Amino acid sequence: MHKLMEIRSREVGRSVAQGAGRSTARTWIDDRSSREAKAGSIVFHAGGSSFDAIGGGEYQLVQTGRGLEKLGFEVALWNRPIDRDASDRIKNVRLVHLFGMSRSGLEFARLAERAGVPVVLSPICWVEPRAMTTDPIYLQYLKVKWGLRRIFPKLPAMRRDMLRIADAILPNTNAERDQLVKLFGADRSRTAVVPNGVELRFASADPALFRSIYGEEPFVLFVGRIEPRKNLHRLIRACRKLAAPLVVIGAAPRGREGYEAECRRLAAGRATWLGEIGHDDPLLESAYAAAQVTAAPSWFETPGLAALEGGIAGSAVVVTRNGGTSEYFGEHAEYVDPGSMKSIESAIGRAFREGADRALASRIASRFTWEIAVERTREAYERTA
Repeated sequence: MHKLMEIRSREVGRSVAQGAGRSTARTWIDDRSSREAKAGSIVFHAGGSSFDAIGGGEYQLVQTGRGLEKLGFEVALWNRPIDRDASDRIKNVRLVHLFGMSRSGLEFARLAERAGVPVVLSPICWVEPRAMTTDPIYLQYLKVKWGLRRIFPKLPAMRRDMLRIADAILPNTNAERDQLVKLFGADRSRTAVVPNGVELRFASADPALFRSIYGEEPFVLFVGRIEPRKNLHRLIRACRKLAAPLVVIGAAPRGREGYEAECRRLAAGRATWLGEIGHDDPLLESAYAAAQVTAAPSWFETPGLAALEGGIAGSAVVVTRNGGTSEYFGEHAEYVDPGSMKSIESAIGRAFREGADRALASRIASRFTWEIAVERTREAYERTA
């Protein structure tokens, strides 16, 4: 029996991953959170619970910050409650850059507005009612609610308020921009698409490390937060039906532990659970390179960091059709309807049999690097402040 089959229900990867030491992304976050905002600096902000389990949005923040620092910008991260001295602490900064749309983000945007500080917003936003609930009655209510927003985009909403305050809005896709305009009346003239990026180190990833631990057997790889939006339970069902080994890298964010437990029960020993692996850990790079398929059948992605990393590492990509993903992967990936088991099974089956489209890696490397994303961010800053 193959090694991957033998260890299928054990979390032996967790100690290997953690043995490499603390994630440098987490170190960057902690260090910049402890800095005072200097005059002329850039202050980043993300929602209060964003860093409980670091995902694609948080890595977008970190990689943008790292890239800006290489260009000579001073970056601090506001990751604390707003107190009575907050306005004085930011009044001399160049601008604040919000990542994601949250109540705490709106509060910080209002603080910056009162202090006369320009606001840049990376919304990282996609509205898909099916991602919000599994209750069929509540789902119908949400469909009506968001349908009304398409007709009346000026209805009050937290997201609308954030978009109104923002001096520059940086969606990851044209599709995201279009949805923000339709649902919340965002000012298109203040938007500029800044693509998500990938580190080129993934392009030279070597499968040998992963295979030396887990064996040579082809497998489907899932990397990300274990939460309902990621649709892992349907991926598990599809892999079980296809008898395709599944490897899961990631952990549940706070409050989603029950969903992870449900997925583990559903897998019934037919998946290998590796827990969190640091984003800078060579084992993660090697896992992408070893995977036959990297799967992200989420309710939406904009476009999904794991899919980009898997694609540039040489894995076939199966990804949701929601969120503007086709702008990144073109004709070189398999797209799924996340609500359809038939769609997911068919796409996984084709990708598992046929392997990667070799044109995908070069497409990603030429269009979607962090260097490109950071340069477009810098250009937006120059236009704003």
